[in-house]
Amino acid sequence: MGVSDCPWQASSRIDGTLPPSDDTLARAALTFTVDSADALMFATLKGAPDAWSVLSALYCSAPWSPHAHDGLHSLAVRQLESWFAAGTARWGCRVDGRAMGAFRKSLSGWHGRLYRLFEQLGATTMGVGHVPWRLDDHTGGVPMPPAFAQPLLEAATGHGRFWIIGPDSPWWPRQIDDLPIRKNWAAPLCLWGMGYAPALQACDRPLAIVGSRGVNDYGRTVAHHLARHAAADGHTVVSGGAMGTDAAAHWGAIRAREQMGAAAGATVAVFAGGLTHIGPRSNQLLFDAIVDTGGILLSELFPGTIPQAHRFLLRNRIIAALASTVVIAQARQRSGALNTATWASELNREIYAIPGDITTPGNSGCNRLIADGKAQLLASYESVEDICHSQHAPAYPDTVRSDTAGTVGQQARTQSSDTQERSPSDGLQERILNALGNQPMRLEDLHQTLMHDDATTPAVQDILTALGLLELDGMVEHTAGGFKRATGSG
Repeated sequence: MGVSDCPWQASSRIDGTLPPSDDTLARAALTFTVDSADALMFATLKGAPDAWSVLSALYCSAPWSPHAHDGLHSLAVRQLESWFAAGTARWGCRVDGRAMGAFRKSLSGWHGRLYRLFEQLGATTMGVGHVPWRLDDHTGGVPMPPAFAQPLLEAATGHGRFWIIGPDSPWWPRQIDDLPIRKNWAAPLCLWGMGYAPALQACDRPLAIVGSRGVNDYGRTVAHHLARHAAADGHTVVSGGAMGTDAAAHWGAIRAREQMGAAAGATVAVFAGGLTHIGPRSNQLLFDAIVDTGGILLSELFPGTIPQAHRFLLRNRIIAALASTVVIAQARQRSGALNTATWASELNREIYAIPGDITTPGNSGCNRLIADGKAQLLASYESVEDICHSQHAPAYPDTVRSDTAGTVGQQARTQSSDTQERSPSDGLQERILNALGNQPMRLEDLHQTLMHDDATTPAVQDILTALGLLELDGMVEHTAGGFKRATGSG
């Protein structure tokens, strides 16, 4: 199966998603109002009929809304309080005076941020004629007014750059719903993404690989090869899109994807800010490659949200929740990767750590996890079957052709002939060989070199494909530091 036949590159798809429902759009607006994961809002949604009812009640209860001085205002406040109490009870807690006081304080903050959303949308009113939050009026069929829904959709999707899914989407990752097993943990209200949304359902037990940004060659090599082997077996690889360990893991999965097409698992990068603020910028080639190979850039935050420090810790809970197994490739004693391990432990995920030289501070976090019995020791990055479920072909929707059936190994064996049909010109491979030497060159540096060799500038996707072919032919080696000519290739 060639890359051109892969489902994420079919001309008929739009990232595999449908237009968001009113409930999903309302969840997007509520995400803006809470600014970060908020257990009080999550409890309110658990007690309410739907998110659109909560949003409209929040609007009617705001001191700046047209209903501030009529009967609807006080009714809306009482309704929100009732939903909060009911949802908290369903979550296994009891609402006392202190909890209700915290809710009322948060409600004031939600009103302020909802007003800022209205300013951003250029809206003066929600235009709700028939009030969907009134219990006596609620029928489940009161639509969001187009005058409000359309500008909200434009803002929430970055004018079509991103997709949004909520729990009513077939691509919603159900493992995320494990987060509320802890009564003070809120699951994301909705998820934003760039890339091929069905990849969220392609593997029911993904592998997360995390570690320090300041990883050394040892940690980088382990993360890269572990991800590459896991993706080659059909598993989805999840990480955080950062430099160091995260980037090595993502690139490992991408390399498998380049060589095997849809037979290999995709990679998902989870970010701590809105998708308008993904970073670091030095990883832009990586982010482009993730999307180009059918992976996903993912966030729980409204576009425009800044990735502040506390949001990285909240982001880690999503990485842990998405995965069935979490591997800490290399981490210092106070690394953020250890926070991911803590989330994973609370969620009852399997945790592995890579042991390292005890004289190197960069290994102290992993060594401590193993010594304290909080993680199992991972002895080899090649034995993926020891930490993952059985090898499988990623489960894609009906857009995947029937010739993807069979084992991953069978697809890999037939891939070489397909690769020849889709390969870039031999001229690009020759240019790459001329650019490479005996010292490793990073992909971004190779791309820059090819931009200035007096020939047509190739796309990153074409460079990756050509490198894959050259590696299969034994002409190029991929090391922790980048790509270089293989020994003896001239």
